[in-house]
Amino acid sequence: MAEEIQKASEDLVESAKAEKAKAKGPIGRASLFLRQVVQELGKVTRPTRKELINYTGVVLGFVAVVMVIISGLDWLFLNVVTFVFAG
Repeated sequence: MAEEIQKASEDLVESAKAEKAKAKGPIGRASLFLRQVVQELGKVTRPTRKELINYTGVVLGFVAVVMVIISGLDWLFLNVVTFVFAG
C-alpha cells in the first residue's frame, strides 16, 4: 500500500515537472498554477456534519481552557506586581 502511494506521488511529481517545463512565460506559469490548484482542491474531502460539529466543539473547548489559563496568569501577575510596587 505504501509503495503504491509512493509510486503515485512520484508520478505526480514527474508530471508536474514536465508541465512546468512546458509552461513558458508568466501567463503559462499562472495557468499551470491555477490548474494544479483546481486538481488539489478536487482531492479535498469535506467533513460530515457530525464531524464538523465535533471539531467545532473541540476548538471552542480548547479556546475556553486557554482563556482560563491566561486569565489566571494575568490575575496572578497583577497581584505579584501590585504587591512588589505598591508596598
